[in-house]
Parts: sequence; structure tokens; C-alpha cells
Amino acid sequence: MRLLVPISIFAILIGLGIVTSNFASANVWIPDNEFMGFYNVNGTYTVVGAVKNTEAKAIIPTITINVKDNDKTVSERYTLSTVNSQKDIPFNIKILQVEGKNATLEKPQISFVVADHNSTDIEIIYDKTLKKHVDGHETGFITNNDTSTAYGVRVYAAIYGKDGKFLDVGKSIETIERMDPGEKISFSMYPDPQHASMVSYYSCFVVGDDPTMPASVLKDGKPYNFTYLTSGSVTDTKYDNATHSITATVRYPFPDSGFVNFMFPEETGTEKFSVLSNGKPVEFVQSKDPNGYWHVALSLHPRSTSYLTISGFDQPGASNQDNFRNYILVAIPIVAAAVSIIIWKKRKD
Repeated sequence: MRLLVPISIFAILIGLGIVTSNFASANVWIPDNEFMGFYNVNGTYTVVGAVKNTEAKAIIPTITINVKDNDKTVSERYTLSTVNSQKDIPFNIKILQVEGKNATLEKPQISFVVADHNSTDIEIIYDKTLKKHVDGHETGFITNNDTSTAYGVRVYAAIYGKDGKFLDVGKSIETIERMDPGEKISFSMYPDPQHASMVSYYSCFVVGDDPTMPASVLKDGKPYNFTYLTSGSVTDTKYDNATHSITATVRYPFPDSGFVNFMFPEETGTEKFSVLSNGKPVEFVQSKDPNGYWHVALSLHPRSTSYLTISGFDQPGASNQDNFRNYILVAIPIVAAAVSIIIWKKRKD
């Protein structure tokens, strides 16, 4: 079973504590003609668009998407990858919570923080290997020109029709888990099948990560913030103080396999997680990214609903209890030795 374990840009979580968040300005925006919602061939409401950054520095944008769905409004918030100055970042987001067939997409809200570094220098190779095929899909190669290894790489592109009309945003079907400096890797992307015959060209190629979703639960009476990345939907996240575990409902309605990747802040550095799905142990991958966040990633079966329980979180006072236990183990032989000396001296006298 192939586990997709994208490692997202969680330097944003550190950056949020260092830099000030900004509301959208004239320099960071989503053009109206490059923002749209439609139902894909599976009937899932999909929102596509592109954030443009003309700020003098790289930014990390967060977009809030509101969809009027019958008598309710579905509101979702997504943090995107780092966008360098004078660059764009297309996005393609499936909103599973939209259940009606006549949803209305409202104007997006956007905020951003100034990034403390540019995005990884991964370049699209513009030569004859970058090719649009007769069925509308695109293939090509990327190369890592950076001096550091990249993780969780995806390629995005805005897709336009023959009349220059914005149609869709393509996303590479491969998740490149690791890309070393100088490495060259192929990619491919497909438009939604209903647009395939209308595709004229792909533009604004960028390399980034899928949008991440923030979540917060009450852990031992205090907010515990984490994020997750998934090709499905995560709801009903809760922390159980009795079992020291997080529970969540993960839905994946599509006919192929999917994934979910939870990212938890490090507390002790020795966390060892376990995962139950519908009450049974499942295979998962635990890893730590360069920024110190734990990743707990697992595959999702086609058209599945999984009730997950993730255990292994730090327990308050556990370290103090361990220290006290260690103290007792050391103190007992010392006290025993002292008592023995006192008894020996009394006998001698």
C-alpha cells in the first residue's frame, strides 16, 4: 500500500509567532476572472483560482472560501505554500461539505504573512519534454536547483481554453515525497475530464504543497493546535483526556485511494503514536519534518469513512512522575547506605 506522506511547509507555524498577519492588499489578490467554482465529474464541488503576489517579499497566503449551499454557508480556510515576490500560486480545492447542486461561490477573503525565506528553488524545465497531449493532460520534468532537499513536492498550473478563458487548475498526480539537490523528476497533470477537450495551454507553473487545514482541540483544558493535509475531509476532531488521544472522522468519497497526514507539534520529542481506524489498528507512517513537527500519515480506502483514534500524546505531569520515580530509585540505596553506616557506628560505640 502506497502511503502518500507529503511534508508541508510548517515553518508557517513558527512564522506566525514572529511576523504579523496582514489582510489582503492591492499587492496580494485573487483576480475575479481566475476564481471559480464548479462540480467535477464526480459531483464534488471544486474551487480553483490563483493568488498573485506583487509584494516586495515572499509571502504565505491564507484564503477563506465561502460557498452558499441552499440555506447554509460553508466556510473553509486554507493556508497555501510560500509564494515568491512577483509570482502566482494556483490552487485546486475540493469542498466535500457542499451537498447541494446549485451552490454559489462568494468573493474570497485573503490574508498573508511575510515569509522569512523564499520558496525552494525547484524549476520547471521548459523544453520539448514539457508537452500537452491530445487528451488535454500535460507532462514534463522539474529539477531541484536548491542546496537543500525538498519534501512533499507537487506541481500546479492554471489551465486556459482556446479563447484564453480560465478553465481549471491542474495538479500533478504524483506526490514527490523527497527531492534531493540537483535531482530531476517527471510529473504529469490532468484537467477535469469535462474540460479536457477545451484545453489550449497550461500557464503559471509552480511547485508547492496542497492546502493545509488548521484544527484545534481542548487538551487538558488548554487549546492544542495542529494541522492536517488530506485528499478527503476531516471533521469532529476531539481530544479524549482519559485516553490521551485525538479522535476524528475522515471521509473519502472518491473511487481511487487517498491519504490523510496529521501534523502535531513536538512536546517531548519521544512521542510514539498509534492509530486505530474503526476500532482496529492500521498501518501508518510516523516521521518528523525539519521544523520539528510530527507527521502521522495513512492511506484512505476508496469511498470510505474512517473513525480514527490517534494515541501517544504527552500526558501532563508524566515527566514529573518519571523524574520522581527516578529520584526514588536513586534515593533508596543512598538512604539504605546511610542507615547502615549509622547502625554500624552505634554498634562500634
